[in-house]
Formats: sequence, C-alpha cells, structure tokens
Amino acid sequence: MKKGREMGKNINQKWKASAKMISLGLGASLVLGAGIQAQAVTVSTIAGAFHERGALDGPGREARFEFPQGIVAAPDGTIYIADTGNDLIRKISSNGLSASTPTPAHLRHLNVDVENVAGSEHRARYRDGVGPNARFNNPEGLAISPDGKTLYVADSRNNMIRKIDLATKTVSTIAGHTFPSSGDGVGKSAGFESPRGLAISPDGKTLYVADSGNNMIRKIDLATNTVTTLAGAGKLTPGHADGVGAQATFLEPRSLAISADGQVLYIADTRNDLIRKMVLATNSVSTLAGHAGFPGTLNGPGPDAYFYHPISISIDGNKLYVADGANADIRMIDLSTGVVSTVAGATLNGGVPIAGREDGMGVEGHFQFPGAVTVFHGVLFVADTPADTIREVSF
Repeated sequence: MKKGREMGKNINQKWKASAKMISLGLGASLVLGAGIQAQAVTVSTIAGAFHERGALDGPGREARFEFPQGIVAAPDGTIYIADTGNDLIRKISSNGLSASTPTPAHLRHLNVDVENVAGSEHRARYRDGVGPNARFNNPEGLAISPDGKTLYVADSRNNMIRKIDLATKTVSTIAGHTFPSSGDGVGKSAGFESPRGLAISPDGKTLYVADSGNNMIRKIDLATNTVTTLAGAGKLTPGHADGVGAQATFLEPRSLAISADGQVLYIADTRNDLIRKMVLATNSVSTLAGHAGFPGTLNGPGPDAYFYHPISISIDGNKLYVADGANADIRMIDLSTGVVSTVAGATLNGGVPIAGREDGMGVEGHFQFPGAVTVFHGVLFVADTPADTIREVSF
C-alpha cells in the first residue's frame, strides 16, 4: 500500500473513531461545520463507487478509481483526475460541461464518462511516451494551461514534473530526476522531493510547485524549464514562520492556487493546518487562516479559524475553497473579508467531523476524506480520496 494512502487512512481512522465515541454522548446532533455557515448545497457522487477500487473506464458510477488525489477543471469543462493509486491520469467528460455553460444550475447531476489519458494501471515506474506507454509513480497535483492544451502533473514519487500534450497524449518530463534532491537548475538538473501541488500563472508562462518533501515553494519558467526556489528554508528546517523567501518556513505544503491577476499565490500548508499566501512580487509569505499545529473545525475570521489537514485548494474569484481533509468537509475563505465558513460536510455538535459517503442536501451530504478540489463555473468537483469517488458540490 502506498505511503499517501496509508497516511490518509490513518488520519481518517483517528478522527472517525473520536467522532464515534463522542456521538454516543451527544445524540448525533448535526451541524454544517462549526460557527459561521455558508449557503445550502447539494453533494452528489458523479463517478466511481464507494470503496470499490479499480481502473475501469465507463459511464460515471460504473467507472472505478483507486485513491484519486488530484483534480483540475479545463477551460472546456473536462475534469482531469490524478488517479494516484492506479498511477494513471484519467478524464471525466460530459456534454453538460462547456466553456459557455450559462449558470451553475446547469452543472448539477451530470451524466459523465470516464476514460484513461495516460499511464498504465499499477505500473509505478518512470517513462515518457504516448498514452498507456507512459509511466507515473503516485501522480498527485495537476494544473492545466490557460488554453487547455497542456496538462501538468506533479509525479510525486518520481520527484518530477511532467506534462501531457492533450491533443496527442504525449507525456514528457520538464523538470526533476528520479532521486530526491532540492537543487535549482534547468530541466532534469533541478531536484524535487515529493512535489504534490501545482498552479499555473494566468499567462501560462510560469508553473508553481509545492515541493512538499523539501518544505519549499518553487517555480518553473516554462519557456526554459528553469527551476528556482521562491520560499521555504528546506527539508531540514520545517516550521510556520512568516517572512520573505527563505525566511518563511512550511511543513509539507501540498496544494497551490493563484489569483486571477497572477499576483498572489495561496498555499495549503497541510501539516501546519494553515492556509498561507505569498505575494509574488516580493516572495513575502504570511498566514491567511488557521493555527499552526492546532487542528480544529472552527469558522470565523482567518486568525480565529481552525483547519485539520487542509490538503487541497482552488480559487474562484474572491472565494478560496479548501478541501479540509481530516475534517471531512469543504471550507471557503472569503478573500475580501478573510472570513472562513463551511460549504459542505457535517460535524457533530461540538465540532467533531462526520465521515461518510452519503449524497444529499446540507448536512445530509458527507465526505470520507476530500483529498482534492477544483471549481468550474461555481460548481465544485471533489476527489473523495479513500472513498474512490468523484463528488460534485452544487449551490
């Protein structure tokens, strides 16, 4: 079993056991998050089946995944999945999704089809090539070019950043080498250690990387494949200090999102239970929300809010959505006010998260461990990682 899968399973078991014990004394009173609540939503499963692992292509719930940990929406509405346990890159297509979809209501309860893009099932290796001839090893974070033609993959166990020409399904390596390291450089001379999160600049010229194992934020100039370090003091200096460049410290940052104007990079600093932000003009890092090393479920203004293993983020205008993995919910930070609220998922009265697989409205919709989130036209798509399903959150 893979390291990432074991980590998610262990975390899930710990807080699920706690929820079960506390529920006996609380009578299972449910609330949407804790504190400030967002608008009512509907959670539905659009692909995969709960704990039915496999690599089967096909219509929505007939398809099978294994521990998906990456998801991104293309400009045309295609949803790409890093099917981590299968070492595959998959895609979900639907004639209900398009760049001209007029309102989020049109996206609800989609009829979708799942098919493989690249990689070969359970063949965890490194190889460039076309479609099934390519090989990945624990692919996680994804980013897509603004024109929708190129998909970028954080190939975490290969310690590489790969790209896929979506017209031809040709996979190539743009940076990194198979053994873990941290050096800057050009292409394969640069080193990463377990890169997990990606974000691309609005102009498509720069790819940002959450280099999780090195506790760093890196960037790749896509014209030259030159890798440089923007922030973080390195693998041997974890922490949660704010500051400029190497003065800032992280603890396993796992996901990135960039503002529409390309000026601010948001960071899910996962092991610190924080959401951070970095002003790219100065590489100045500050804490947006959460308390370092103190997991919780509380909503409210950023400094008062708590997260528990926030693992993935996605931005939509002034809304930053957070897949708060160990809380089994989706949170939202209003970037204009800094206020954190819960948009989907439920807790017991008292702030204990509820893990589940149920579709439904409001507190009736549950997640097991939301491991990746993306947004398209105001609708969220979530990889519910250990549940092996892709979920939709519509408002």
